[in-house]
Amino acid sequence: MAESHVVSALVTKRSELAGMIQFHRIEIERVGADLKHLDATLKLFAPEIDLRSLGAKRVRKSIMGGFKFFKPGESHRLILDLLREAGRPVLTADILSRVIDRKGLDDTQDVRMTLQRTISGSLRRLERREMVRHAGAGKGRALTWEIA
Repeated sequence: MAESHVVSALVTKRSELAGMIQFHRIEIERVGADLKHLDATLKLFAPEIDLRSLGAKRVRKSIMGGFKFFKPGESHRLILDLLREAGRPVLTADILSRVIDRKGLDDTQDVRMTLQRTISGSLRRLERREMVRHAGAGKGRALTWEIA
């Protein structure tokens, strides 16, 4: 017979997944009703509109499962603002902490992991555009960044 802790963990995971399915089914029904109301309102104002020709806008989610923390271009602007305000090279981890403070986010491990990927990607893109550069290494392998 299987170990009791393995079975217990699997039962817990199954319950979690079943709860997620239930939550998303309810959410689909709610959003579907909202869409029907919006379609009816559109028909009132533009009876000739072909609703089938309207596409769906892609909803982008982060790797960690939460919605994105930034609007398009917002992370780049925020990082550049933080580097300008600092006036000296700043560690990636310090940029991350300042972004969390500036955005008023909860400082949890999940938020930090998600934002770390976003901040690192933004810094790499800004570096390719020659807007920021490495200013050397800080503690351990951590990089410091500055305005180029």
